[in-house]
Amino acid sequence: MADEEPRERSIEDVEQNLIKLAPKMAKALQLRRAGQDRKAETLLREILLAEPRLAEPRLELAHMAALREDWEEAQAQAQEAVDLLDRGGQWNEDLPAEALMAFALNLLGEILVRPLEEGELLLHDRAGFIEIWNRAAAAFTKAAELAPDNEDARRNRARYRPIEE
Repeated sequence: MADEEPRERSIEDVEQNLIKLAPKMAKALQLRRAGQDRKAETLLREILLAEPRLAEPRLELAHMAALREDWEEAQAQAQEAVDLLDRGGQWNEDLPAEALMAFALNLLGEILVRPLEEGELLLHDRAGFIEIWNRAAAAFTKAAELAPDNEDARRNRARYRPIEE
């Protein structure tokens, strides 16, 4: 039977897989709170191997990468999380979809601007600086619109306004 096409997983199969992964996610969050990010990262990556269409593990990985100042990894994980949420990749149903998307967009925006504030890109590549700044500004704006009660998104929207050339 080696020539058989892989079958599409049913909704029930996916739900059962998510139920099995939930304790692993809870453990990863517990490890993060305990400051054991490397162990948490291992669990989060295991979750994504089993179910790559989940946004929440990617948001955790993005945050951890940002703490390490690994901006490329942080941005990749945050952007993928936003893209997954756009396609319905939310796992945690306790949080309204708009609130989670606002959180993800705000995190992405913060990840985009942080290296700009620390670097010299403005001096060397003004157009590149403006492009990244404006992507962050758009993320903050959308986050604030989706969740007006998100204080971080509102503050960031006010601080990071689009730059017009």
